[in-house]
Amino acid sequence: MQANAMPAVSSHRSAPRRGIRIHPMFVAATLAVAVATTGVAGAAVWRHQSETRQTEIAQWQRLATSVADARALDRLQQAASAGETSAQAALGEVLMVRTEVATRADGERWLRAAAEKGNVRAQFLLGKAAMLGGLASGRTDAPLAWQWLDAAARTGDVGAAYYLGLLYRGGYGREVDSARAARWFQVAADAGVPQAMFLLANAYREGNGVIRDEARAVSWYEAAGERAHPASLQALAMAYRNGELGLAQDEAQYQQHMAEAAHALKHPALNP
Repeated sequence: MQANAMPAVSSHRSAPRRGIRIHPMFVAATLAVAVATTGVAGAAVWRHQSETRQTEIAQWQRLATSVADARALDRLQQAASAGETSAQAALGEVLMVRTEVATRADGERWLRAAAEKGNVRAQFLLGKAAMLGGLASGRTDAPLAWQWLDAAARTGDVGAAYYLGLLYRGGYGREVDSARAARWFQVAADAGVPQAMFLLANAYREGNGVIRDEARAVSWYEAAGERAHPASLQALAMAYRNGELGLAQDEAQYQQHMAEAAHALKHPALNP
């Protein structure tokens, strides 16, 4: 009797199980998403903190200006001394309206510090003061006015655009440039500055720096008049009385616009 045959041994062994391989590009993409998400969240937090700080500084400025709050002024001074640009601009603005020459000189110094760091509000205020004689010295400073009003206007400050238009219209140590004056008045007028609308209307009426266009002149006078600008309402009134600017003579319109001008004189729109 034969012994039981031994079972045949297979010549093939089971292959070891391999771990799941993740493509390197998938890993990179996942990391990129994680980093981007973290960055967005961090930026949101930073914006919130920045906005909160700006609100705080604005509140200190209001208190220091409106009720001469010494504590608010002290906080502004601390923040400005610590190098916060917005606080330097705010402190400068607060001090520049004081009557004491030394205090205004300090305000001018803080505005300069903020302006040199690119703070647009400080650039505008410093340029306007230099143009209108609002510096601590009490004198105008045309080169300083040109420097800072140009910088602020090109960054988008509406008030600076208006005053830069005045600089170009008047020359202020340079040649008069009516075309550039009208261009900057247009910027300010488009942003809703009534006096800029009036000056732009005059430019179209006279063809000064722009092609003469009576219809546009009327349009800008009307836009300024809607914002209670007395001179614009008077200009329209006289145009109706004399039949100018393409308008027919109309006594009723003349009387109406003169009445509106008289009312507007009690609450005139302020310049920037």
